[in-house]
Amino acid sequence: MKKPWNQLACVAAFLTLAQFTPAQAGSPLTVEMDQSQPMLLTGDVGSVIIGNPSIADASLNGRQLILHGHSFGETNLVIFDTNGKKLADFDITVAHNSPNQLSMFVGSTTYPAQRFTYSCAPNCEANMMVGDNTDWLGKVVGANRLKNDYKTGVKTSDLSPKTSGGAAAPQ
Repeated sequence: MKKPWNQLACVAAFLTLAQFTPAQAGSPLTVEMDQSQPMLLTGDVGSVIIGNPSIADASLNGRQLILHGHSFGETNLVIFDTNGKKLADFDITVAHNSPNQLSMFVGSTTYPAQRFTYSCAPNCEANMMVGDNTDWLGKVVGANRLKNDYKTGVKTSDLSPKTSGGAAAPQ
């Protein structure tokens, strides 16, 4: 007859080993939308595969992988070493749990509801979110492109910068 403490010791040893092994298939991982999350890997990385790069993507710096959440949804991430051996396999969920986000729904019985999103930290400003009113979202995207154009001095948008109040475009 086996002694109960032997079985308990085996279970404890298994749990200890499982804690230090590389991630197995489908390990859940959540990253916030529009945020990055660093991960330290156990070996030299040969390739990184992301199922849907519009939901999340990754940057690599040696053995440090930086996961970037782009839009709501689920995808997967598989990492191989330089010999083709799988180092990690994750099921990625990109979520948005910011207490500073405000979503406003505007509609009536004759006009379908449209969503408008703001970041309020501390003042509420327009925020680009997939699913917002498309006309309004286009204006927010255009304004952000113009801001980047002015900042970099390189025209990246099809919108021409307009000046007012003495503001000048970069030379």
